[in-house]
Amino acid sequence: MRTSNFGASPRIKSRPEQCELHGEYQRTLIESFDDKHRVTGCPRCRFDAIHGTDEAARAAAVESKQWEAVNAALFATGIAARFRQCSLDNYRTPLAGQKAALDECRAYVDQFQENYDAGRCLLLLGNFGNGKTHLGCAVLKAVVRQYGATALYVPAADIIAAIKSSFGRDSAVTEQAIFEELASVDLLLIDEIGAQGGTEFERQALHTIIDARYRNMFPTIVTSNLPSAELAAYIGDRALDRLRENGGLAVIFDWDSARGGEV
Repeated sequence: MRTSNFGASPRIKSRPEQCELHGEYQRTLIESFDDKHRVTGCPRCRFDAIHGTDEAARAAAVESKQWEAVNAALFATGIAARFRQCSLDNYRTPLAGQKAALDECRAYVDQFQENYDAGRCLLLLGNFGNGKTHLGCAVLKAVVRQYGATALYVPAADIIAAIKSSFGRDSAVTEQAIFEELASVDLLLIDEIGAQGGTEFERQALHTIIDARYRNMFPTIVTSNLPSAELAAYIGDRALDRLRENGGLAVIFDWDSARGGEV
């Protein structure tokens, strides 16, 4: 299995235990992405339950297996611990603009199969502290859960840092491997574009990723504190055109920052 440069895996603690039917097995405690950690029992017992005739036991075993798969996929998004609890349901909307932003993101999830087929992107732009990252991560989690999509959250600064680190003589990661990972997931969230120095190197790196996803018709979510005109100057007109092509949506966050309170 390929190691991700940006995603993660749940921590697992194991210890040997005895099953009355199958002998020794490894009892595991699996870290949960956004819920209570889980303990798994004998894997052969679960296999027998999945293929058995006891419907209650089968349903529990199937749910356990599905939870492990979804939990692993959520960790693979690389969403930082601070944002793991973010969801569309807990984004607060006391202002009309916040409700409109939430409605746009819900619609993007509800129509994700169509959006995915069209390679349709989502831009969350505007004032800092208004929950752009919250909503972006919430969309990622929703498409993983509802559609089984692969998704990845990466701050733009981390992309630039990873590429620069790959130039080191002793680096185990190549620049190509970084670009391939970012270009290949079903949905990529590039967070906080424009918070960096705005160098030609940064512009070219981000354009390369956006262009590769555009050519492969993979949708991308971008968050930025920059308005559209400044974002175009930062990443280049061509990159912005690719993000807006084929009905790419731009949601504008133009109310005062809510940072310091929950959004």
